[in-house]
Order: sequence, then structure tokens, then C-alpha cells
Amino acid sequence: MDRPRILIPIPIQDPEQRRFTLGKNYVNSLVMCGAIPILLPTSVAPEAWRAVYESADGVMLSGGGDVDPALFGEEAHQETYGVDRERDDMEIALARWALQDDKPLFAICRGIQVMNVAFGGSLIQDLPSQLKSDIPHDGNYNGFERHAVAHAVRIEPGTHISRIMGAGEVGVNSFHHQALKDVADGLVVTSRAPDGVIESVEFPGKRYYIGVQWHPEEMADRRDDMLSLFRTFVEACTTPRDAH
Repeated sequence: MDRPRILIPIPIQDPEQRRFTLGKNYVNSLVMCGAIPILLPTSVAPEAWRAVYESADGVMLSGGGDVDPALFGEEAHQETYGVDRERDDMEIALARWALQDDKPLFAICRGIQVMNVAFGGSLIQDLPSQLKSDIPHDGNYNGFERHAVAHAVRIEPGTHISRIMGAGEVGVNSFHHQALKDVADGLVVTSRAPDGVIESVEFPGKRYYIGVQWHPEEMADRRDDMLSLFRTFVEACTTPRDAH
């Protein structure tokens, strides 16, 4: 079978607005599992999105700046940053199409937040000021290496992600200051941090529709449980819709 093609939106993220930016380990993790990444710049006109989406076997949503809080009916918190409405609009469209079409989707960090907002959920805009947890969620601020375990999450048994990684406690890295608040209808919470922060969600009954709040791409070359998230995603992208 041909190697599956995975669509990844790629935003402009440098201060001078001159470069599209995507962490290389998103691409590396997919390539390790036999996939071909397709990078779609978020500045591409909306009329072209569907054509590129149709050519792909799966969709990945990566990390980055904050989702526009207007999309879930809130004013921006003073710590909200990096809002990119072009990116929001593209990724929300892709998330909705993928669910409707049962096209595999894997959402990471910001991606899980986009997934939730796309279907009517909301976000905690700033964990340090709004939750005041002792759990080190923002590894950038706390000086963690990208692959280092910041805290544990407890994965619920009987879920899709538990069949991939195993149920119970798993050590994860953490680089975020926002998190899911009100969970969208139909999404199932599949793991939480010790302070209650939602760490993964999924839509049941789909070939693969999973979001995680941590960054498995930064750990996949060291840990098989993290690599397995990508491996099973790629496998789902090669499986006919009526065979899952």
C-alpha cells in the first residue's frame, strides 16, 4: 500500500512574519512511521483548503499560539498571546471535515484546544492565573528540556488511547499555559493531570480522532509509548473507513 499522506497546517510564527514555522519532530515522527507529511501554509486561500484536504489520508494539528477566545465567546485574557485567526479558521475547518468524513486526525497541544473549540467547547486561557496549580504545565517557563517528563497523567481504561499507550499513569512533557475548560459535546476526556487539567480527549467510534495536551513528538525517538501514538495514527490512515 502507498505511504499515507498526512496534512499538517503550517503557520507563520516568527516575529517579523516572514517565515512559516513547524517543529521538525512533528515531521520526523510521522516519517519514522512511514508517512509522507504534506505541509499546508495557513495563508493559503480558503477555496484551496478542501482540495488539499481531499488529497490527504489524515490530518495532524500541531502546537503554537493561542486560539482566538472570541471563538468560544470570551474576551482575551491579558496573558493570551499569538492569536492567528487565519490559522484558527483553517484548523477548525479541517477538524470538522475530518470528523464528518471519519478521516484520522491527531491533535497535539494547541491542536487539542482547536479540536475542542471547533465543536463548541471552551478553554482556560491562562492556567497560572486561573487555576493556580503546583503542576509544572509550562515547561518553557520552568526550564524543562523538550523530552523531559514534567508530570504524570492518568489514562482512563477502555478508551482508544488506553489501547495504544496502556491505562494508568504515564509521564509526559508539558509546554502550555492554556487547557480545555468546557468540553465539547461528543468528546470524551481520556486522561487528566493530578490537578484535574484535561490531558487527552477523543471522539469514540472513529478510526483515529485523538487529541493530547502534551508533545509526544518530542519524546517519540526515546519512548515507544509515545511513538505508538504516531504509529497507530499512520496505520489508521491506511485502513479503509469501514474496516475499523
